[in-house]
Amino acid sequence: MDTSEFKASNKAELSSLGTALEEITERIVKIADSYAGQKLDGYAHDLYQAERSLKSALRSIRKVRNS
Repeated sequence: MDTSEFKASNKAELSSLGTALEEITERIVKIADSYAGQKLDGYAHDLYQAERSLKSALRSIRKVRNS
């Protein structure tokens, strides 16, 4: 299997993983926003940090998928 065939075979899987990360990120932000609204800023900060990490992972997945 050459490189292009290998990449094509993984494209659907990477797309699915990207969708899952988007959904998880949205859920985390909702929880973080609720903590921020209740003055639980420490927890909100940690969850927003997780959000940033997941967005970075999503960018990496999209970069590989679209290359």
